[in-house]
Amino acid sequence: MVRGRDEPDVAQWLPYDLTAQFDGLVPDRAELVMAALMVTLCRWTAASEVALAVADWRANSSDAPQVIRLHLDDRMTIGDFLRTVATARGAQATDEAVGGPVDLVVVSDHSDLRSAKIGFVTDVPDVAHGFVADLAAAVTELMSVDGALRDVRCIAPERRRILDSLAGAEVPAVAIDTMFLDQVSRHPHLVAVRDATVELTYEQLTQAADQHADSLWHAGVRPGATVLVATRRSVGEVVALLAIIRLGAAYSGFDDDAPPTRAQRIINKLAPAAAVVDAASTDHPGLRGLARVEVWRPGPDLGTCTGPTRPPVPTDPGRAAYVAFTSGSTGEPKGVVVPHKAVTRLALTTDLQMRPGDRVLRMAPLAFDASTYEIWVTLLAGATLEVYPAKLPSVGHLEAFLADREISVAWIPASLFRLIARSRPHAFAGLRQIVSGGEVVPHESTARMLDLHHGLVVTNGYGPTENTTFTTTHTVRSSAEVDGPLPIGRPIAGTRVFVLDRNARLVPPGAVGELYAAGVGLANGYLGDEHETTRRFEHFSPDVNERLYRTGDLVRLDPHGRLLFLGRADDQIKLDGHRIETGEISAALGRHPDVRDAVIVVAKRESKSVQLVAAVAMHPGADADPRSLRAYLSQILPSYMLPALWVVVEEIPLTRNGKVDAQILIDSALSA
Repeated sequence: MVRGRDEPDVAQWLPYDLTAQFDGLVPDRAELVMAALMVTLCRWTAASEVALAVADWRANSSDAPQVIRLHLDDRMTIGDFLRTVATARGAQATDEAVGGPVDLVVVSDHSDLRSAKIGFVTDVPDVAHGFVADLAAAVTELMSVDGALRDVRCIAPERRRILDSLAGAEVPAVAIDTMFLDQVSRHPHLVAVRDATVELTYEQLTQAADQHADSLWHAGVRPGATVLVATRRSVGEVVALLAIIRLGAAYSGFDDDAPPTRAQRIINKLAPAAAVVDAASTDHPGLRGLARVEVWRPGPDLGTCTGPTRPPVPTDPGRAAYVAFTSGSTGEPKGVVVPHKAVTRLALTTDLQMRPGDRVLRMAPLAFDASTYEIWVTLLAGATLEVYPAKLPSVGHLEAFLADREISVAWIPASLFRLIARSRPHAFAGLRQIVSGGEVVPHESTARMLDLHHGLVVTNGYGPTENTTFTTTHTVRSSAEVDGPLPIGRPIAGTRVFVLDRNARLVPPGAVGELYAAGVGLANGYLGDEHETTRRFEHFSPDVNERLYRTGDLVRLDPHGRLLFLGRADDQIKLDGHRIETGEISAALGRHPDVRDAVIVVAKRESKSVQLVAAVAMHPGADADPRSLRAYLSQILPSYMLPALWVVVEEIPLTRNGKVDAQILIDSALSA
C-alpha cells in the first residue's frame, strides 16, 4: 500500500461486478487494473508518461515503494500495452524513490486485485467520483485486447452526456440587415446612436445609411467588396458600417496607430474597394491610392430621402460582414473573415441580450472585435449606442461620461475594470451590466463591484476573434457567487465547444485539454490564406464530425459544467528537460497575500537558453522583495519552476488590445 499525506478525503470501491468480469478475459487482473489506472491518469492530465509508486504487488512487504514509469504510446494495441505493463511489473522498475506524499491511492487486500479501493486526497469529491467512473470505463475498454490503445477514451457513458451538453441554444442563421430592419419596424422613433453633436433614430439611421451607401456605390463598392473604415468613433462611423452592410460588402477597421509597415501589409492583403475617411484620416499616408469617401454628415435632406438608387442586394447570412486583423505567428497580419450569422448569434445570446431603453457604451476601437458586441448587439436589440468621444479613455473622463449619458451596459476591458474598481469604484453606479474580457477578469474586483452596486451583473466574456468576439460567457450577480477565479462559463447561442487532447480526442469531464469551438460563430477563414485556414479551422477530430476552430487555450470542466481557463497551450515550455506550465507559476504567485497581480513570461537569451521571468504588482504598502517571493514559491513548486529573473511593476503592462506586453517585462528584467 502507498500512503498519502493523510487519510483520503474520498474513498471509493471499484465496482465488484466489474472486477468480477475479469476472470478468463485477461491474463492478470492486477495488470489490467494498473493499466487502466495509467491510461486514465494520462487521459485526465494530458500527459503521455505516468509514474506510479507501488509496494510489493504479490505479498505484504515493508519495503519502501518503488516507482514504475511508463510511456503511453497511442499507436500500440491494447494487448501490446498490457504486455508492457506486465514487463514493468516484473522488473519492479526504477531506482526513483517516492519523495513526498501522493494524492491517489489504490489499495487491495488481494494480490490479484479482485477487490480494489481507490482513495483520494482532494477538495473536490465530485472529481474523485468521476475519476472512479472513468477508471471503471477504462477497465471495460481494455478487455478488448485487440483494439487500439488510442480508442480507450476512459469516459463513463453517463459522463459522456456531460460533454455532449456543451452547446448553447440553437439559433437561426440570420443576416445583420434582416435583424436590423426588424428593429426599425418595431422602434422607428427610438434613438439608435448618439455622439456629442448628432443623434439619429432607427428610422433616420436607415435613411442616412442608404444615402451613404449610394455614395459608396458610386465610388465603386459592390457586393463582396471590402471597405476600410478610417474614421473616429462617431455617428458617421456607425452610418458607414450599416451602409457597407446594406451594400453586401464587408468593412474593416483601420488602426491609425499601427506601424506604417504593418498598416501597409493589412491594406495590401485587404485590397479595399474604398476607404471611408474623416478630417483626421483623409491625408493619412497609408490611405494614398485608395478611393476615399467622406464620412456621412447630417444634412437638410435626411428626412426627405426617397430611398436607394442602387440595385437591391439579396441578404445572405453566410456573406462576410467584416474582416478583423490579428497577429500571426510569422509576424504577418491575419485577416479573419467574419460572416453575418456569426454576428447575429451574439444578439440572440441570453447573457448578452440588451433591450430597448438600454444605453450602451461605444468605446472599443473598430479594429478590435469588442466593437462588434458594442455596435451590433445594441442595434439588433433596439437599444441606444452612446459614442465615447476620447480616443483613449481616462478613468475620470469615463466616469463622467457614464454618469452623464446614463449608461446601463458597457464593455470594459479587464485591465481597465481592475483599475476603475480600485481607484474609482463608484464610476459604475447606475450600470445594469458590465461585460469584461480580453484577458483574465479579476475576481476580487468583480466581488467588490457586486457588493458596492446592487443590481449590477458582471459577465466574463471569453473568445477568440476567429469565433466572433465571444465563445463562452459566465455571469455573476452576487459576490457570494465569486469564490475564486471566474469561470469562462458555458457556450453562447449557436456555439458548441469541445475539450480535446493532443490527438484531438475528447478528454473526460474535469480533465485538462485544449478548447475547440464549432457552430455558426466560426469565421469563414483567413483572408487569402487557405493553408492557415485549413490548419486552424479544418481540424477534424475522430470524436467530432464538424468544422472546428482550435483556440490554443487550455481549459477544464468544473463539477458545475462550467469551463475554467487554465492558460495557453503554448505557455507550456521545456526547461532543463522539465515541462512547465507558466500559468501554474503565476497562479501560485497570485495566491501570495501581498501580490495583487502576477504574470510569468519567457526570456530567450542569444545563447538560446530559456529563463523564466516573474513580473509582480504588489498591494499598496506590501514589501516588494523578490527573495521572499521566491522563498514562498519554493514551498509550493519544485526548484525547476522557480523564476530566475524578477521585475516589480506598478501595473502589468498591456498592449493596445489589452494583452500582456511580454517584451517590456523581458527588457526590464534583462536590463536590471
